[in-house]
Amino acid sequence: MNYKKFIGELKRRKVFRSAITYLLAAWVIAQVSDVVLPTFNVPPYFMKVLLFGLIIGFPVILVFSWVYEISPKGIRKTKNLPSEETDTKTSGPATLHAKKKLAVLPFQNISPGGDTDYFSDGLTEEIIVRLSGIKELDIASRRTSMQYRDSDLDIHSLGMDLNARYILHGTVRKNKDDIKISTELIDVEKDAELWAEIYSGKMTDVFAIQEKVAKKIVASLQLKLSPKEKKALNKRATLNSKAHDANLRAREFLLKYTRSYLLLAVDLFQEAIEQDPEYAAPYAGMSEACGLLYETHDRNPKWLEKAEESALKALIYDPASSEAYSALGLVYYNKKLLNEALIATQKAISFDTDNFFAYWIRGRLYRIMDRDHEAIADYNKVLELYSDFHSAYGDLQMSYEKLQDKENLQKTIERAASFYPSYLKRNPDDARAHQFYAFTLQRLGRVAEARDEMYRGIEQNPDDPIIVYNAACFYALIGDYKASIENLRRAIDNGFGNYEYIRHDPDLYCLKNEPDFIALIQDK
Repeated sequence: MNYKKFIGELKRRKVFRSAITYLLAAWVIAQVSDVVLPTFNVPPYFMKVLLFGLIIGFPVILVFSWVYEISPKGIRKTKNLPSEETDTKTSGPATLHAKKKLAVLPFQNISPGGDTDYFSDGLTEEIIVRLSGIKELDIASRRTSMQYRDSDLDIHSLGMDLNARYILHGTVRKNKDDIKISTELIDVEKDAELWAEIYSGKMTDVFAIQEKVAKKIVASLQLKLSPKEKKALNKRATLNSKAHDANLRAREFLLKYTRSYLLLAVDLFQEAIEQDPEYAAPYAGMSEACGLLYETHDRNPKWLEKAEESALKALIYDPASSEAYSALGLVYYNKKLLNEALIATQKAISFDTDNFFAYWIRGRLYRIMDRDHEAIADYNKVLELYSDFHSAYGDLQMSYEKLQDKENLQKTIERAASFYPSYLKRNPDDARAHQFYAFTLQRLGRVAEARDEMYRGIEQNPDDPIIVYNAACFYALIGDYKASIENLRRAIDNGFGNYEYIRHDPDLYCLKNEPDFIALIQDK
């Protein structure tokens, strides 16, 4: 029981006032009766009956004052406060904020085959984006919601876990050009269904369906929208369903970060742009993909030029694109324009405080600026927003090492060690995750297990330059210099050309006096 809330309600219904008034009146009656009754030779038992009646009347008056109020218009039933109003008076703004919170759970994909998760996830994100600009509504972030895709918790438990009163969930069935979307809005506190709808149509109807669902939520929660919020609710990034679909598929591959997946993302973003040349989102995605290709796989300047050009085009069509600014931050990071990169990432965060990629780029900027305390805060924010973005674990470890914070370094290593097994169970084909888990196991002294995980990562992508480079770092750390140099040579042959990074990578410091290592980077 919330005792503060209960006491506040007792005060509002004037129960305390009634109780005190009654006790004072009863005391006066008892005192007067004790003096007056003997004068009129009233039998002694009458006094006992009177006292008994006064005692019985006390709980009766408490119940009466809880249920009824005395007003100038007479006696009437006390009105119950709406839950938000009661919470505001008794628990403060934080409780009111929680009562207005909505979580949009990932729509369950029930389509034939298993290759359309990107579409159901995209639908979830689009609805969240539409609703996120409404001031009266606190909505769980996209990445937070996505973590509950495969959750076994019931709706009520999910609401408690997310601190959300309202839950939107549903299913998506996509078969070629036909779509069927079912939705249900639940009031967790009342354990009641507010509404449920089924929408059927073609792919071209998906934008109209998204709008209908968003407006239905607004109406059900009785939210008051400003003219600006109404306009944002109706805004469509593109009217071309094929461009929209290609952009969603590209985003799915973008976060895998291997060379083959990034090149596939580039092709799909290009397809989206060709379908709708004024669609900002695929330009921003193209910029991020090309920036990552340049940084980790191929130092050909064409990728960096394409990344910058695409980010600027995205900003032409959508000046408030958070994704375009964070991608531009990556471009400037690789151009060593640190101040410009910092401005771009901060701009990205100002437009979308849930943009985990912007925090990640800014954290890396802080690290090379020797502002590791700020970098740590950003890396932790990345994991808070998107716990599956495991690159942040490695970044955190490097910052704690630099600060010589052994306690937090060990905590981060142990945190990563508990994360990777469950993640790899869900994503067994993530070669980078196998490798990062290997580094974590190596730090814990579990070298044999670490070798096995590293082998799995290499086996899945044996020609990917970043995968092979990671292997070179791993073997250097465990003292196998021959294997390290062999993998480093393969990484360079496959396109890894960031020689400055190789020279300053602490994982490879142990090789600096090795003749074969010196020969590899000489005159580069």
